[in-house]
Amino acid sequence: MPETPAPALNVRTTAQWRTRIKAALKRAGTYNQSLDFQIESLAGAMRTLELATAEIDTLHTTIVWEETRYGRKMAPHPVFKIQRDAQASVTRQMKQLQLTTDQLTTDQSSDPLIDLTQKLINTK
Repeated sequence: MPETPAPALNVRTTAQWRTRIKAALKRAGTYNQSLDFQIESLAGAMRTLELATAEIDTLHTTIVWEETRYGRKMAPHPVFKIQRDAQASVTRQMKQLQLTTDQLTTDQSSDPLIDLTQKLINTK
């Protein structure tokens, strides 16, 4: 049975996550350039987690049917493993960077540089 295409997802890009993570680290006073590889890893994991969660929201069942040489069998939908792996990676990376979810999910519009950038973009 063919899968229906998922609707367009409203998730952040890896670059948006990278910016958000760097800003949180700067606010905490713990950012330095040597963390860039770890920041990239966390940004990718956050994007993957968001994509997997958005995909799960479109599902109507938790299983898929697989064709084997013995016939059809039920299996868990692969997106749940992707989500679980991404959650583990996010948790591990955030712990290493000493970040909390609160620091990443706070509204960044209070950042003066972001406010100035938004004002410049809006004057065009």
